[in-house]
Amino acid sequence: MIYFYKSHSDAVLRQLLQLLSTFYKELFKYCSFSNSTNSKKMIFDHMKKWMTEVSILRHFDQNRKTILEIDSFNYVNDDILSQYDDEETLHSMIYYSKNLSFAECNYKIYDKKLLAIIQVFKHWWSELKLTELLIKMFTDHQALTSLMKDKELSRCQMRWVQKLVDFNFKIMYRSDK
Repeated sequence: MIYFYKSHSDAVLRQLLQLLSTFYKELFKYCSFSNSTNSKKMIFDHMKKWMTEVSILRHFDQNRKTILEIDSFNYVNDDILSQYDDEETLHSMIYYSKNLSFAECNYKIYDKKLLAIIQVFKHWWSELKLTELLIKMFTDHQALTSLMKDKELSRCQMRWVQKLVDFNFKIMYRSDK
């Protein structure tokens, strides 16, 4: 998630500020500052209606281009699944974060990043299995771009790579700077 915020912080903050300002304007428009149950219910109903109409809320669509952003830190793996809409705007769909076990914390960085990829495909298996389009996966570890071509993998890495064979994906390098 930290990588996501670093690379998308301006857009996220702009969208969040716009939502909050609209929310406060709508809230004060209908708020009479009374303690009556009717006014509270009216405000709640209006908030509920407004929140469900906001364009940020999206569901996964197997027929859209899918982007995965993978990152692994010392103690946690963070992943973001995003998709493009009809206007080619990228929308985050799902976030996934998992703490590493004590043994996994001792892995080399290559293995931690590979583990993050395995975990994301295991966690979002039902969504990603149905996608026929190429899934672009971005990571900040350039050595992973040749993962499926590597001839020298450890036994553990081979077992992990075998789990990825059924998916249509390409690992791409993107610097986190």
